[in-house]
Amino acid sequence: MQSKLEVFKAEHCFTKKDIQESFSDYVKNNYLEVTDQQFTENYHKNILRLCERFQETLDNSLLPELTDDWWYYDFDLKNDGIELNLYYCNELELDENGELSGTTATQGFTLLNIKCDYLSVGQFAELHNVTDTTVRQWIRRGKLRTAKKVGRDWLIPSIAEKPTRGFKNVAYHWHFLPQSLSEQFCYLKDYNSIYIFQSKDNKAEFECIFGYPGTNNRSKVILTATEREKLELALIGSDLVEVIE
Repeated sequence: MQSKLEVFKAEHCFTKKDIQESFSDYVKNNYLEVTDQQFTENYHKNILRLCERFQETLDNSLLPELTDDWWYYDFDLKNDGIELNLYYCNELELDENGELSGTTATQGFTLLNIKCDYLSVGQFAELHNVTDTTVRQWIRRGKLRTAKKVGRDWLIPSIAEKPTRGFKNVAYHWHFLPQSLSEQFCYLKDYNSIYIFQSKDNKAEFECIFGYPGTNNRSKVILTATEREKLELALIGSDLVEVIE
């Protein structure tokens, strides 16, 4: 049976060529050889454009070969771009067959960060044949969570999809919570994450769980739809908060 280090080295990227091949396979399997209509035409076009920009930047970058054990390269698709990160593997788990079943890693450095284009509220509205008011309502109601507040207005990533009906469960994470948010929403204090779910028993209520899974200080509150929208709008509007749908 292979050792954990041998399995780790077989499954991760340590050179520029490794990450180039891994990213090319990812694009091919997820966006080029897609047989069903899981993407809208607009999203498909914009995500491919973003992937091309990332690939081009990667091809023109200098990346040293990683020789220290447990360090590796990996890319991450974000709400508004693609990152190339350097990671350190803290823990690696193998199943009974000696195959990789899970890893725990710490992000070391972001080496590349390629952003997609941004659209104004008016441009996003025109693209999806709706009014500016409708787009602002989507943002206010927490249905367009990847929007970014710039001054008094909003910008929307070009890879953002038109919202669908119904509520989607969501998580928000942050390293530092602005004082204005901790004062306005006191239940956020002393936490660095929140998970929001629609109640199964009452669709008008939303369960908010604070803290990462496995931590001892997790807690929960129940919010109304209005309270949940107010909270999400404040979190979306903060540059220090990341959304994960």
